[in-house]
Amino acid sequence: MEVKSFREYYLSPYPSMLVGFTVGSDQYLQKGVKMIAAHTDNPGFRIKPDPEVDREGMLTLNVEKYGGPILSAWFDRPLSIAGRIAVKSDEVLRPKLIHLDFQRPILTIPNLAIHMNRDINKGMEIKVQKEMQPLMTLLMEEEIKDDYLLNLVAKEAGVSPEDILDMDLNVYCREEGILVGSKEEFVSCPRIDDLSMVYAAMKALTGSEHKDGINMVAFMDNEEIGSMTRQGADSMMLSTVLERVHAGIKGAEQVSTPKSMDIFVISADGAHGFHPNYSEKSDITSKPVMNKGVAIKISGNRSYASEVETIAVFQQLCERADVEYQKFVNHSDEPGGKTLGPLLSKYLPVHVVDVGVPMLAMHSTRELMGKQDFLDSIEIFRTFFRLEE
Repeated sequence: MEVKSFREYYLSPYPSMLVGFTVGSDQYLQKGVKMIAAHTDNPGFRIKPDPEVDREGMLTLNVEKYGGPILSAWFDRPLSIAGRIAVKSDEVLRPKLIHLDFQRPILTIPNLAIHMNRDINKGMEIKVQKEMQPLMTLLMEEEIKDDYLLNLVAKEAGVSPEDILDMDLNVYCREEGILVGSKEEFVSCPRIDDLSMVYAAMKALTGSEHKDGINMVAFMDNEEIGSMTRQGADSMMLSTVLERVHAGIKGAEQVSTPKSMDIFVISADGAHGFHPNYSEKSDITSKPVMNKGVAIKISGNRSYASEVETIAVFQQLCERADVEYQKFVNHSDEPGGKTLGPLLSKYLPVHVVDVGVPMLAMHSTRELMGKQDFLDSIEIFRTFFRLEE
């Protein structure tokens, strides 16, 4: 792979990981790398092997939880299936992979009527194995449950059921995003965490001119389950990609290794916004409000990688972009989660700032963010990529 000035490139080491970058003038080697990182996965459910369960002719699918979804939010939604299947090929070590998305609601998880569960509004523990098995169809007399999903997938993919070796399929909410609020100031949508930042980063990269240096986006998988996979942030893969890019640069001998290159990373993942009904859950002073600016995420125990220097850089980016910013710190008695920043800095000596749009209902089937914050994030990322110094 030869890297040339004023060109665009992308690498997809694994199907759920993507690295894209643009190259500027001949001085790009000395100008370093500006990177935005985000993750592609979201909490939900994965379909188990041989998942069909027949109960009085009602076919449900056996699923397992992925990540930390708000289980109650999945009831009574139009759901669909997407993923990939492995199909026989002439090369045993290289089965053919086919991406699949039904793109229509074919599942739902019905609630139990309140008449049969009088305590439902008092709170109840939800068992995935019992209550969260999605309903798929009513079997006709001539139909059997065995291989029902396999046959349906084969028909959708245009292959023979006998040729399908394995399936990696997930359940997702099929509802579309909408604007809500009396001024349409909020976005209600599935998978805002973290596809909103994936979109914003890609929009900024493709809409920016080639300046000095390398502009890069890195989209990794499995953040919701700890990132400890080959395509996750807690792996050597991004470092390997940078080494490959470095090896393709003419004159790369001027810089001994990619670890010597100047790399600044904006780790973009959702931030918890102030919730009007649960104000006690936010910090008493650092509590981002939707539509009042992208949040810089800070943690004294370094669950976020932001530090004084990188925070200052991001603040100046916001000033140049003429947009507001806020700062987020967890409530001192609430542990909060982790994100990509600390993992990226684990493998490369990068400068990292963790940021995100303030959100409500994180990990729900539908999440909520401010429309202006989302637009501002795109503008900040564009400003970042257009920096010349």
